[in-house]
Amino acid sequence: MTPSIAILLPPREAHSGRYRGAVALCMADFTRFSRYRERTVIYCGEQAYFDDLAHVQLRQWKRWYLRDNFAWARAFARECRARGHTHVEVQNRPMMLHYLRWMLPERIQLSLHLHNDPQTMQGSTSVRERQRLLDRAAAVYCVSDYVRERFVEGLDHGADKVHVVHNGIDTVAFAPQTKQQVIVYVGRMIWQKGALPLLEAFHGIAAQLPEWTLVLCGADRLEQTSEYERATHEIITKIGSQCVYTGYVDHAAVMQYFAGAAIAAVPSVWQEPFGRTALEALCAGAALITSASGGIREVIDEQCALVVDPDQPDSIAAALLRLANDSGLRTRLQQAGRQRAVEHFDIRHVAARLDDLRDALST
Repeated sequence: MTPSIAILLPPREAHSGRYRGAVALCMADFTRFSRYRERTVIYCGEQAYFDDLAHVQLRQWKRWYLRDNFAWARAFARECRARGHTHVEVQNRPMMLHYLRWMLPERIQLSLHLHNDPQTMQGSTSVRERQRLLDRAAAVYCVSDYVRERFVEGLDHGADKVHVVHNGIDTVAFAPQTKQQVIVYVGRMIWQKGALPLLEAFHGIAAQLPEWTLVLCGADRLEQTSEYERATHEIITKIGSQCVYTGYVDHAAVMQYFAGAAIAAVPSVWQEPFGRTALEALCAGAALITSASGGIREVIDEQCALVVDPDQPDSIAAALLRLANDSGLRTRLQQAGRQRAVEHFDIRHVAARLDDLRDALST
C-alpha cells in the first residue's frame, strides 16, 4: 500500500516570512526530500505557509468551550478523514496523539515524532503516559538517541517501536564560503544556550584577539526581559566593537553567518534534544566549540569539535584562544565537521530512513 501521509504541526508552529520554527523547518526538509513528497500534506496553522509543498492551513479551529489542543486535534481529524490519509505523523505533541487515537479510525497508522525531551511534555511525563502512548502509536520517531532513551525509560514493552531519525540538513545548499576571523553564536540570550559564559569568556580574551569579532545572532525580540539578558547586554557593551549583536535573523541569514565564520560556539548548558545549530555549523564548515550536551554528542565526534564545560568561562576562553591561534587545527576541524555533516546528516540520507520506517508500517 502506498502511504498517504499527513504531517500535523503544533498549532502555533511558525513557518512564514522571517520566522520559521525548528519543527516546521525540519519537517519541510524531510518532506522536500522524501520519495513520498507528492503524497504528503503538511497541516499547519494560520502563521505557517509552505509555498512549494502540499499543505493545509487549518483556520478558525479554536472554540471557546474546548482546550486548544483538543480543538486543534478535532479540526485536523475532520480534514484527515475527508482526505483519506493512511499515515498521520503528530509532531512533538504527545497529547495530540492521545486525542487523535479516539477521533480517527484504527486503520490509520498514527505515529509521534518527538523533537524534545518527552519527560518534559504534557501527555508523556510519566512512565504510564509513555506506555499508553506507545500502545496507541504505530511508531515513535525520536530526533536523537538521547530523546529515545528518555522516552523508553521505565517502559515494560514496545521499545522496538521507538526509532531514532536524526534531523538532517541540505549539505548541497549550505556549503562553506571564504572564512573570516569571526566567531558566531546562534541562539536566544537565555541560560540554557550558554550565552553569558561565552560572552564572559570572550570579554576576558578579546584584547589577545584584536583581529577577531564575536557575532551574536540572538533574541527574537528587542526588549530585555530578564536579569540574564540584561547581564549579556552589559558585557556586549563592555566588549565594544569586537562584538556584534544582530538580534533575531532568519534562517537563511544564519546559514550565511555560519558559512563565513571561521569558528562557531554552541555552549549549551541544558540537555539539547538534538543540536541542530551544531549541525548547521558543521555543515557550513565552521570549527565548532560545543558542550556536547544531550543530543549534541551524537552530532559531533572528537575529530570535528572541541568540547568545553559550558558553565566555566575559562574553559570556553581556552578553546577560543586555541582555535584562533592555531590555523592548522582550525582548518582540520572545519574540514572534518563538513565531512561529518555530509556523510551522516545529509537530508537525503535521513529522509530515506524515515521513508523506510514508513514503508515498514505499510506492509
